[in-house]
Amino acid sequence: MSLCQSVDTLAMAYLDDELVGEERRELELHAVECAPCREHIDRERAELAFVRAALVAPPASDLLKRKLALLLDTEDRAATRANRWRPVQWVGRYVLPGAATLAAVAAILAFSFVKPREPAPVAVVANEVVRQQTRALPLEVQGANTGPWLKEHFAAVELPTFQAPGIELMGARLTSVAGHEAALLTYLVTDDRSRFKLTAVVVEGLKGTELTGGTPINVGDRMLYVHDADGHPAVTYVDEMGMTYAFTSDRLGPQELLELVVSSDLIGRAQQAR
Repeated sequence: MSLCQSVDTLAMAYLDDELVGEERRELELHAVECAPCREHIDRERAELAFVRAALVAPPASDLLKRKLALLLDTEDRAATRANRWRPVQWVGRYVLPGAATLAAVAAILAFSFVKPREPAPVAVVANEVVRQQTRALPLEVQGANTGPWLKEHFAAVELPTFQAPGIELMGARLTSVAGHEAALLTYLVTDDRSRFKLTAVVVEGLKGTELTGGTPINVGDRMLYVHDADGHPAVTYVDEMGMTYAFTSDRLGPQELLELVVSSDLIGRAQQAR
């Protein structure tokens, strides 16, 4: 898909400062040479400025702020109680190797009942993956060609697969995370009630300091981290080859996302490689 065909989506991401450096430079160079795209971006910029000016709200009173804070605290306490006792919904649907199943169930139960006393700093990669999930950029490859394409253009990685029905790999595109080369994978999850997107980002060469933070969860001899990135959950995992996988979805809570990740073949792979 050419830049001209994608200019509607790219212009919005560009004006919201959501493009990575390489994508931003490519669009700016294209706009210099392409008058229709340049005019389209200028129109979007003017409309965005108008909308933002119209949506500026008057400052809230101190009384209203106190009422909102009280309501939010009440909702947080109710959500915490509900999540603490929510039954495991995903694990029973999958068939994993015996050791992996026991480790996965133990990890999910541990996450359900053990909460950190203080919030840990969120990993750089978790924040960036959550941010990239919201960007509506086109995929560079789709369907069955995704695996071979990634091995040719990115790295010799095995794509995460899920044994549950209704989880389909839509495709991928190349990107970058914290200055490291990465590939963004998009899955479509279909259950009895809805369809939603699961995003997985595979990153090469991350350092330990970029993966700190979150709640550590042991699954067998592997470690996963569950993060809260500005209210959005993310789960990060480093495989036996040192490749980092980060998962997020705006339709799942942290426990549901963790259940989905441990049901993938990543854990089974690690158990079999020992």
